[in-house]
Amino acid sequence: MGKKFKNYLNLFIFFLIVFYPIKSSASTLKCDLFIDTLLANYQPEYNYLPGDSYLNDFGFLFSRRWDGNNKKYYDIKDKNGNFIVGKIHRLDLAKNIKSGNSIIKINDQKFINDEKQKEMLLKNDKIKVEFFDSQKGNFILDIARKEQFLTDVLFDIEDISVNSIDLKKGTFEVRLKYDAGYQFFKNAHEKLYSVAEDTIIFEKDGWHWDICIFAEEEFKKSRMRDPGNQIVLLDIAMKDKDLLDVYYKLTPYSKKFGNPGDHLYLEKKIEGVFNIKNKFNLHTFPFDKQKLSLTFIDGRYNLHQRQILYTYNTYESLDDYVGKNEIPGWNVRGYEINPVQYQDEFYKGEDFGDGFSLDILIERKHGYYIFKVIIPIFLILMICWSVVWIHPRELESRLTITIVCLLSLIAYNFVIDEELPKLEYLTVLDWLILVSYFYATVPNFLTIASFRFLKTNEQLTIKMENYGKRYGATSYVVVVFIIIFVNVNFNPENSSALISWMGGR
Repeated sequence: MGKKFKNYLNLFIFFLIVFYPIKSSASTLKCDLFIDTLLANYQPEYNYLPGDSYLNDFGFLFSRRWDGNNKKYYDIKDKNGNFIVGKIHRLDLAKNIKSGNSIIKINDQKFINDEKQKEMLLKNDKIKVEFFDSQKGNFILDIARKEQFLTDVLFDIEDISVNSIDLKKGTFEVRLKYDAGYQFFKNAHEKLYSVAEDTIIFEKDGWHWDICIFAEEEFKKSRMRDPGNQIVLLDIAMKDKDLLDVYYKLTPYSKKFGNPGDHLYLEKKIEGVFNIKNKFNLHTFPFDKQKLSLTFIDGRYNLHQRQILYTYNTYESLDDYVGKNEIPGWNVRGYEINPVQYQDEFYKGEDFGDGFSLDILIERKHGYYIFKVIIPIFLILMICWSVVWIHPRELESRLTITIVCLLSLIAYNFVIDEELPKLEYLTVLDWLILVSYFYATVPNFLTIASFRFLKTNEQLTIKMENYGKRYGATSYVVVVFIIIFVNVNFNPENSSALISWMGGR
């Protein structure tokens, strides 16, 4: 019996080890040896920024997008066909231009990035560039070529899921799994790489390697440079520390076992659930589109020292998420990733950190509001206006119908109020309900007036009743379309496909 129990216990322990690996300690003895060797022969350069990226250019790149179908990047243009400024990696430029500015001309020629202009950008030492900024308008800068080294931190969003959206609080909850990594190439970090060659890269019936996983406390002991140091997700309203998992992963690459180059890849991996503050434009509610914005910034280094490079893996993860379309009550229409230059109160006036914003584009599923709110309101008003076909002398019957209709509309207003914050402006649905109140009260006054004038001026009563039959319900429909039309034209960016055709832009 004891032997059988022991076998079951060993099987259970084996199951835990295989399916629930522990991140609280280095993954193998080889990884322990790597840390011990690193500390025994510690060099200050182990804690330096890699700084391996050499640039010899004019300080900015073109804005790009990832083509998931063709697996390549392409340059994007504004609505006028102009190329757009993307990442900026010089402080002197960041003071004058920003990502999103349009590139109009270079050396007084319309910039189309043809072969002649590409050669000019490769060979010229100075260029004159005309930019366009939505606030400043057109402006010209003379830019000289400069050489510089900087550090690239490779940023991957491995998985993303929006769990819920709270319009009343102005927040959304998102589950994120992402990492930030440094590449330490052998030719630039020979001493660090030699430590790996003697430990986690080893020969035993052929060349082998170990991938090391370190908990936060273990990684601090290594005294290596943290690749995710102060790369911050902004506008966090709350994060669940119980659901936050942070660890480090070190992967060796070597020509000895088939890789194209020799380098170490160090990643800081973060997985957690975050509550993010977000600005919602609800003017066109319930026919609205929204952006759920996530902004990552470098809170430690200036943009000429370190750049956050989001890789194609991020695009593929986002493409996969858009395809799943998994936000209750919303359709996920797409996403945009745009570089930003970040400043806060701790930065000097001329200092900028690198960063990027991820906007998830969503569109409300409006079927609920059409079939359970708008159509019932319309039917209530049709019943309300049906009293014009009842003889004016039936005062009690007509008033009973119109008052019941008005009370029904008030009840619907309470239903909508539960879903939205207290806004300083009226949404499309607010306008619709307000107009519906007005159109629900008119039959009351019309009933009383018709009854009053029936005995003294029967012709006037007939005229009022005919106007009510002819223009009552139809004018309501026209007014509703005018309300939607006006809101769409004032808020085209936030109007869903159902009503965006009304926009004049």
